[in-house]
Amino acid sequence: MELHPIHIKNIRFDVAIADTEETQHKGLSGLKNLGKHKGMLFIFQEAMRVHMVMRDMNFGLDFLFLSPDWKIIQMGSLEQDDKSGITALYPCTMILELPKGTIEDLGLSVGYQLQPVQHLNTQTEGVRQFKSGGRFEMVGEKIYKVKVDDVIPDETRLQVLNDKGEVVANIDPGVTIFSREHTKELITKFKKGDTEGLADAILKILDKHDTQEQEYVEQ
Repeated sequence: MELHPIHIKNIRFDVAIADTEETQHKGLSGLKNLGKHKGMLFIFQEAMRVHMVMRDMNFGLDFLFLSPDWKIIQMGSLEQDDKSGITALYPCTMILELPKGTIEDLGLSVGYQLQPVQHLNTQTEGVRQFKSGGRFEMVGEKIYKVKVDDVIPDETRLQVLNDKGEVVANIDPGVTIFSREHTKELITKFKKGDTEGLADAILKILDKHDTQEQEYVEQ
């Protein structure tokens, strides 16, 4: 697994990246030991309150909950046999797992800003929050950049709002919209390389769209 350098208090840590469902579920589970200056960085596509657990762990961990600009917003530690886990108090875009004792050894505190290698800064641009909405552009493998920072509301088109009432998309009439559940299903099959299952799922979803009763929104 490729490692990426992150400097903390002028000390270099080489960390693996977990930015898919598979790598985030596995984490460091089953690893026999973790080097003193090694770790794993979890990167999420959107800020969320994540619950981290010690599944099949052979050593204790320190956790640094990070903001999009790499500042520590929460810290914590767990022993290898801990059953309760640790939950983010605030939505965060990244979590860095390090050997237990690192926080104390380096004297880390909330508000301290990490220094990642440049391409990791590029990788996390895509997880920042938009002011009104936006979309992502894939650049290379699993690296995202912000393509559009804001979505300009178009009153002549159907608008999709987030839970804050902000416009996140303008929809043209007659456009087919995939639900979050269906989108997740398709992405999962694509990541697994299940091309036959992916094709079957797409056909089933399109058949459902073609046969279900249409719903209209009055302006």
